[in-house]
Amino acid sequence: MRAEDLRQSPVTFDEIAHDYFVVGDDFGTTRYHGVTGILKSVIFPNEYDGIPEEVLRNAAARGTRIHQLCQATDVTPTDPEMVDYRYQAEVDNYVKLKEAHGIDMIANEYLVSCDEWQVASSIDCVDSECNLYDIKTTYALNEAYVSWQLSFYAYMFEEQNPNINVGKLYAIWLRGEECKLVEVPRHSPEEVEHIIELWKAGETYTTPLPSGEALIKSIIGSRKEIAGLKAMIANIESVLAPLEEQLQADMEAKGTKSFTAEDGTKVTYTPASTTKRLDSKKLEAEQPDIYKQYVTETERKAMLRVTFSCWPLAVS
Repeated sequence: MRAEDLRQSPVTFDEIAHDYFVVGDDFGTTRYHGVTGILKSVIFPNEYDGIPEEVLRNAAARGTRIHQLCQATDVTPTDPEMVDYRYQAEVDNYVKLKEAHGIDMIANEYLVSCDEWQVASSIDCVDSECNLYDIKTTYALNEAYVSWQLSFYAYMFEEQNPNINVGKLYAIWLRGEECKLVEVPRHSPEEVEHIIELWKAGETYTTPLPSGEALIKSIIGSRKEIAGLKAMIANIESVLAPLEEQLQADMEAKGTKSFTAEDGTKVTYTPASTTKRLDSKKLEAEQPDIYKQYVTETERKAMLRVTFSCWPLAVS
């Protein structure tokens, strides 16, 4: 299969606003929804709960840059401006992975859409065998998410190209010196249509709990993802700490108690103070009878602890 064999969607993607839309004959625009937003609202609504927006933005920017660099090795000549040595390991591994598996990419960011749903998205990569790929740069690979994502893409691909059948679905995971190619299962057209029905109704999808190895794999994968995001937070805070110390010193020197930044954010300086607390350990040791009169017992729920053999010291 060649790139010329692929039909083009009438949908336009605005990279800056990250919007999909179609311009009609009357020059009016119809907005289309992306698959990512549907999956997050219906199947994975709590995936990134508690993670600061800044961390998520930084991770997204990193992922976008790696996508650009990798895809530049596929069907377009590499522009000198594209060189970014921060992610050279990911790019090198992407090229080696393609060579090792004999993968010939013919299209990048191939946009597919469904007019009936008003849904559109871009497929990261399509190869000459009509296999679909999604590049992931997260700390851990969420195979369940990629499976749903590519299943949606495959559905719309075949609707847009009725004479072409999608082959296999793959996740390409790139993380520093680590990389892997993972085939993910395809959900049936009926399952995809069911998710669309739930999305239109504003409902969420209830999946059966995994068991056995699938359960363990799901827990470990999710915990690794959380660990990676926490490592990103730690890195950002290590850079932020000396900057905040400098700002605090400036406010102290100028006697500034608070100010409002250009974006409306209010910054307040609180001077050092002394607080009192009860030393419960010392009280228990020296006055055990009094300690017993005031101590209360609470039940502690059973818990599961997941410990990794290698903890990430830094995440770029």
